[in-house]
Amino acid sequence: MIFFYSVLLIALCAAAVSPAGILYLRTKKKQYLYLILLFTCYLAELTELHYIVFVGLPTGLISLGDLSHISYPAFRIGISAAILLLDLLLLFWITGRRWKNIYGLSILPMLGICIYLVFQPQTDLVVWLFYSVRQFYRLGYCAWFGICLFQEQEPERKKEMGRYTLPIFGIFLLNLCILLEDSLVISHIDSFLSDIPYISERNFSENILWVFLCIYSAGRCISEIYKEPGVPERQEEPIAEPEAEFLPVRQEPREGMKAFIEKYRLTPREAEILGCMADYKSAAEICGELYISMGTVKTHTHNIYAKVNVNSKNELIRELNGYLNQ
Repeated sequence: MIFFYSVLLIALCAAAVSPAGILYLRTKKKQYLYLILLFTCYLAELTELHYIVFVGLPTGLISLGDLSHISYPAFRIGISAAILLLDLLLLFWITGRRWKNIYGLSILPMLGICIYLVFQPQTDLVVWLFYSVRQFYRLGYCAWFGICLFQEQEPERKKEMGRYTLPIFGIFLLNLCILLEDSLVISHIDSFLSDIPYISERNFSENILWVFLCIYSAGRCISEIYKEPGVPERQEEPIAEPEAEFLPVRQEPREGMKAFIEKYRLTPREAEILGCMADYKSAAEICGELYISMGTVKTHTHNIYAKVNVNSKNELIRELNGYLNQ
């Protein structure tokens, strides 16, 4: 029974890769690549746990409180670092923040702590800290999302971020459960509370988290795959690719663009999109560069057109060129 339970978790995680893979092949958007890599990491971790239980420990079931040592520390540190980095990349996409490679250095404290703990005597506290670092990071990620949502000023961006409030709150609660379960198991307190045997190296709260993420991600990706396009691509944004009759925006007077932005009272996000449009980037390219959805790009583009009193990208570029040439 336990064997089939373990195999089912692995199959569920593998199945979650497919919808994200289809969307990535269709759109080439980085967020779907992050999902593929994230579930691949989960799949590797689940396979390792399956090996420990059914190969490394032939008895399969043992009494509670057996998590008294760190198995395959190098593998676990590497997988944890990859998962936390991918979590952070997805969080930047959800919040619409720009990613810079230097942000990846935020994983270094986790690496340093885990490597240090591996070389310490494996007391209950050391083992608990080793397995809990990932949960502390994720709790911090959830808190940062809440701060970004609270501070967001743009209604459209705030509404889009709000769609992820419930799943991220669920992740927050499940990570608290993981910390609690690890605390009980590693400290052996749970041996006084129950006589039910547990699977070595397994944290059932973390299994629930994996299942939750797999189902939620697969559901969202499948809905995107089969979603009917509301507006054809050529109509969703009346932006044409560069034509010979229109010159690109001059590159030298970027200070003049600041004055243009101030004149028409464009928001910071609208100013970013204007800069991308001035470089003749497509709507899809703007989505990928600014980590925002197509709907958000359309909304801001419409607002820019309304403020500048134009009806198309070419008219906007002509208006901007005229202003810069003054």
